[in-house]
Amino acid sequence: MLTGLRTMMLTVLLLAIGGNASAHHSQVLFDMNQCLTLSGTVRTWQFESPHSWLWVVVPNAKGSTDVWGFEASSPAQMIEAEHRWKRDVLKTGDKITVRYSPLKDGRTGGALNTVTLPDGTSLRAATPACAQAQSPANAPAANAPAANAPAANAPAAGQSTKPAARP
Repeated sequence: MLTGLRTMMLTVLLLAIGGNASAHHSQVLFDMNQCLTLSGTVRTWQFESPHSWLWVVVPNAKGSTDVWGFEASSPAQMIEAEHRWKRDVLKTGDKITVRYSPLKDGRTGGALNTVTLPDGTSLRAATPACAQAQSPANAPAANAPAANAPAANAPAAGQSTKPAARP
C-alpha cells in the first residue's frame, strides 16, 4: 500500500514538473548570439501578459517602411529587471532605438533587449542579454532578404489587442 502511494505521488510530481517545463516559452525563435540595433518610431506598445510587444515603424532601403515586432517578457518580469518600465513609458510616435536578438527566419522582429527613449534613457528588458556585438543602426533592413515583408499581424496605432501570431 505504501509503495503504491509513493509511486502515485512520484507520478503526480513528475507530471506537474513536466507540464511546467513544456509550457515554458524558450528563446528558440531568436538568434540570441546576435545583438542588433535599429531606430524607428513607436507604432504600438503592448505592456501586458503573458508577453509585452513593441511595434516599431522602421525606414527600409527601398525608401518605404517596415513594421518590426519585438517580443518582451511580462510586465512583472520587466519591472523586476528595470523598475522604470510602465504602461505609458513608450508612446505612439516616440523616436526610439532598439537593441534586440533577431528572429532566426529573417522576418522583421526579434527579442527585445533594450530600448533607448527620446530623452536618451535606456531601459533593459527582462529578455536574456544578447551577444555584446553591436551593429550599425538599421543594419538589419539593409541586410534583410528582399522578400522581407512587414509583420502582417501588427496592430494599428493605439490598438491594444494582442497579436494573433508572433511577427
